[in-house]
This record gives sequence, C-alpha cells and structure tokens, in this order.
Amino acid sequence: ASATLHANQADEVFMRVGDSSRKLGFEERMSLMYDKGERYFEDTAAYDATIEDIDFNYVQDLLNVIGYTKSPLEYLKENNNFITYKDGKEQISTACILLFGKKPQLFFPRARVRFIRYMGTVTFEGRIIDQIRKTIDYLESQVKEHTYLGEKGVFVTDREYSPFVLQEMTVNSICHRDYSIKGTEIQIKMFDDRLVFETPG
Repeated sequence: ASATLHANQADEVFMRVGDSSRKLGFEERMSLMYDKGERYFEDTAAYDATIEDIDFNYVQDLLNVIGYTKSPLEYLKENNNFITYKDGKEQISTACILLFGKKPQLFFPRARVRFIRYMGTVTFEGRIIDQIRKTIDYLESQVKEHTYLGEKGVFVTDREYSPFVLQEMTVNSICHRDYSIKGTEIQIKMFDDRLVFETPG
C-alpha cells in the first residue's frame, strides 16, 4: 500500500489481487493515478475538443463577475491550464469543457445530474454552473413546507430542508464528482423521509 504509484524498470505497474500480482492496462493505470492524486483527470486534454467548443460569451460573463480585465481567451490561456499547447496544437482541458463548453455532454455524456423521484425523472445537463443552478431551483420546487400558528401568535413556516443544505449538497456532489468515471451520473433521490445524493467516485 502506498500513496504513490510504483512501476518496475520496464515501466510496468502491477496490483496485488489475493495471492498474485496482476499487470494493469493503460486505463487501469491511469485510473489508479487519478485515485492517488498523482494526476487529475480534469487537467487532461478533452479528446477532439477545439477552441470552437468554448462559449466565450459565458467566459466573459464570469470575468465580469470576478473583475478580470483581460480577454476571455487570455484568461483561459493564463489560468489553470484551461488552454495549453502541445507540438504547436491547442489542447483544451477537460475542466475547460466542463466549465465553459458550449455542449459539455458531447464529450462527457454522463457529466450530468439526474434527480430521481419515483413519480418521474428529471435530468439537468449543460455546464457545471448551469447544472448547479438548475438542480437547486428544481430541488427548491420539491421541498415541502409546513406552516402553523406559533406560540407567539405568529405563523411559522418550517421547511424539510434549508436552502443552505440544498446548495451545499448540490455543489459538493458536482464539484467532487470523479469525472474519469464515465458509466454513471450524479443521482439525487428523494424519499418521504430523506434526500440522497450519490456522486461517482
């Protein structure tokens, strides 16, 4: 057991399984590196993504909020390795597509939130911030409120879940999701007595 990935002189990586050692393939090796925090999937280049896949108006809206005075393209090139170059070719990071892509689901079909209530299912797609906003708005519409006359003769309203709880759980689920896991999506399940958030990884 180790916090880092170890390879032999032939650059092979093995994992102990029971009484034997099994050689890892490329995908398994990369997954182990992501798990150990040696590499981050969000920093890798999104396959086939180009600068045309970025919504620069959306980036500009963010820059207006944070007070960044340079152009959207300069921001993406100078911050968080959103846009880098390899052999003279632009590399658009996974994080860049997830945050600023025109249609992130073209690259990551399962990078979405699915709210499940057993009377029906609703799915929220788009950029991460859009998913957060849409999910919170929808959750707000599903929260029950109970109003009653309080002890001081004033009507009091109690909610099932506070706005802070809904915001915190939604943001944590989306931000801490392991986007290298492609077989499922974030799921939110509402029961009569609880609200369950399930996020891959």
